[in-house]
Amino acid sequence: MMTIETLEKQLKPLESSFDNGLLRWLYLHLPPQPIKSKKAHRDYLKAVGILMSAHDDLGPEERAAIEKYVSVVAPLVESYERKTHPIPEATPEEILTFLMDQHKLTQYDLADDLGGQPVVSDVLRGKRKLSRDQIERLSKRFSVSPATFYSKAANA
Repeated sequence: MMTIETLEKQLKPLESSFDNGLLRWLYLHLPPQPIKSKKAHRDYLKAVGILMSAHDDLGPEERAAIEKYVSVVAPLVESYERKTHPIPEATPEEILTFLMDQHKLTQYDLADDLGGQPVVSDVLRGKRKLSRDQIERLSKRFSVSPATFYSKAANA
């Protein structure tokens, strides 16, 4: 049976990757681990907020330590948020409407991409589905993956 002392001896050489005092402190006092409660989620968010607000005022070693720590903690926070606050599936029409709003575009601005303003109107009202060619043009125009415009609900 392995003892704690044996385990510590085997792990001791790996400590050099935690030479930075701030990173060592963070891992010791705020160890990255799966988030299972609202309180833990709030605490990690608060810790990241504090670290990010101090980031620019610190030296390069401390900034690197913060960046390394946040890169480990962020996926844990995201995983918890996806489980507790799932994002509902959006339809292609809702996605197109959102992108048009973000880019301040009208139906007339997309007429050439989709085959005329009446076609754009029909797509936005759900009366017409986007074709593969239209999806390709929209994905290039908005710099998004073509998968953005495919509805999972329609393919199920």
